[in-house]
Amino acid sequence: MQKVLVTGLGLTCSLGRGKQPIWTRMLNAESSFSPCTLPEFESFPESPVAQIPDPCLADSAFERLTRHEVIGLTAVDEALAEAGWRESGLPADEVGVFAGVGAAGMLEAEQWYRKARCNGDFSGAWESLRGYPASSLADTVAERTGFASVRSSVATACSSGSAALGLAAQAIRRGRCKAALVVGSEALNLLTMAGFASLKSIDPQRCRPFDRDRKGIVLGEGAGALFLEGETTAQERGATVWGCLAGWGWAADCHHMSAPHPEGRGAVRAIRQALESSGLPPERVGYVNMHGTGTRLNDAAETKAMKTVFGEYADRMLFSSTKSMTGHCLGAAGAVESVLTLMALKHGMIPPTANLEHPDPECDLDYAPGTARSAPDLTCAVNNVMAFGGNVVALAFTPHES
Repeated sequence: MQKVLVTGLGLTCSLGRGKQPIWTRMLNAESSFSPCTLPEFESFPESPVAQIPDPCLADSAFERLTRHEVIGLTAVDEALAEAGWRESGLPADEVGVFAGVGAAGMLEAEQWYRKARCNGDFSGAWESLRGYPASSLADTVAERTGFASVRSSVATACSSGSAALGLAAQAIRRGRCKAALVVGSEALNLLTMAGFASLKSIDPQRCRPFDRDRKGIVLGEGAGALFLEGETTAQERGATVWGCLAGWGWAADCHHMSAPHPEGRGAVRAIRQALESSGLPPERVGYVNMHGTGTRLNDAAETKAMKTVFGEYADRMLFSSTKSMTGHCLGAAGAVESVLTLMALKHGMIPPTANLEHPDPECDLDYAPGTARSAPDLTCAVNNVMAFGGNVVALAFTPHES
């Protein structure tokens, strides 16, 4: 079975637009949390968010699109430019589109609803609601690129982007397409904010995973895009390779609507599946980009899962939560964090867990608190993403040479 290689990366989040400037800020443990400036969010003055700065989304080519589509397309453009697909000679009907989404165009739907309810003005429904369906991101990307092979939209809450990546790799290995563009995108919206606020799971100050004083998540928005292709196709066109998506696992612990199983059973199964499908032993993994939301139950359960999977070796590994800097990008989290995991693998640097100042005795692994770590001999990195309903996806990445 041929390898699936990653030949293009794109990234947009609250730290900026473009993977390299974002990566630089992350290595310095920077974050950008503040009250949301979008309309109507003044109802949540004590709930900081990781909002994308307006200049990062200013592009006349994206007019009349919803915010989550614009965010997604900024990352897509970067990934496609790096992959060089226009010059590759790849027929558009051999490239698939896989999108991971959360609330999709909920922000614009909320705005239209308020306008209709308060003013009785139902005009402009199509303009406001065109991005409401979960399929809208994949449809928009396909329309703009002409990619006409497999098209799939995945909505498994916070693991959507990761599941989209796994399904895309599976489609390439099975010969359904020669290459695939994968994008996960999320925009802030009131429904999501109100939901997490009602659960009392939003930290009023910052995201501080694994800290004894953590109080919850900081909602974020962002997008990650990855261009995948079979090894033969990539070699034939001399593509630059970031790494190999060596394996993936998909599991559910079915424990609770919002809380993970206390022992992290879903994460255990997903990571073991990812390693088994990649043919790698646990000892090969040197770094795990954890889900690390900053909630009390999640961080503790995920730590237990790591100990179960890696045993005593966990004490010699590095872990971190990039959500401590990007916020929780929900449906886009897996795609955003996969981009960052591949960059860690390629550059031999582990991004830190920011804001981790007072370690929790229940969370006693090496989370690279506050400072990036050098890892020049890294040969496998895992991204673990856990979602509501127990939906867990783990992705194993290796250098192309391995």
